[in-house]
Amino acid sequence: MPEKPDAVDQRSEEPEYVPDYKRPVMPFERKATIDGSVGRFGAVGFEFALFVAVFFLGGLWLDGKFGTRPWAAAIGALLGVGMGMYMLIRRVASLSSPPAGKDAGPSKD
Repeated sequence: MPEKPDAVDQRSEEPEYVPDYKRPVMPFERKATIDGSVGRFGAVGFEFALFVAVFFLGGLWLDGKFGTRPWAAAIGALLGVGMGMYMLIRRVASLSSPPAGKDAGPSKD
């Protein structure tokens, strides 16, 4: 009777292929983290509305005190919008600037 051939080894002798670069992680593959950005950006809208409300109410108070109705309230609301925009632009500019102490350019040594 002929002999049975030895069982075929299922493991390959070749090493597993490992790429020589790190594959970029797609956005849908990243683990969701809350790093404080939700609170930071959520506060921008609240801050904007707060500036408008405070300046408008201050204008109403001035209107009642000096009888200039509705001019001080309108000017106060416009000043509130201006301050809200200023704070919004300042926040966005701070996000787009590089962190302090890290220059992208050549060193000055």
